[in-house]
Amino acid sequence: MDLRTTRLCSLTLLLALATTACGQAPTASTPIGVNYVAATERLHTAGQPDAATLATLAEQGFELVVNLAPPTNQGAVADEGKLVAEHGPTYVNIPVSWQQPTYEDFELFSSVMNGARDRKVLVHCQLNMRASAFTFLYRVIHEGVPPEEAMKALSAVWIPKDQWATFTADVLARKNIDFELPAP
Repeated sequence: MDLRTTRLCSLTLLLALATTACGQAPTASTPIGVNYVAATERLHTAGQPDAATLATLAEQGFELVVNLAPPTNQGAVADEGKLVAEHGPTYVNIPVSWQQPTYEDFELFSSVMNGARDRKVLVHCQLNMRASAFTFLYRVIHEGVPPEEAMKALSAVWIPKDQWATFTADVLARKNIDFELPAP
């Protein structure tokens, strides 16, 4: 084996070990998008994937793509729904306002997710803040995951504050779940 091949094999092995040691894919930037997190084998969250990545999601096993960002957001991919659907996955856009996320938004998201319980799902938004918060709430409320456990995937991206901390607390309170987000 030549030196270049040896180095490539070593780099590949180190990357595989780092990913396994962390228990999830790296969160900085991955082939899917910024702030990518595999919350579970089935539920993944990310910031806005580029057009090339959106076209390959079916090849990665994704069957549903839920975009929580308004289509007018900076960095949005034009005709994202058409692009995704042309390659196989179902596409749903729930345009959640950054300034005013609502309980109704979460209820719609929950309905979509409840209809896809056995499907591999990518939930994304612009930077994976809306997506990680909604996925955290969904896992706690609908999948019965303890909030402390679900918090691991959320905190890999951020700790909600301001309107997002209020929104998260409101949704949990409506479902009689006593949990406080850690301070950001």
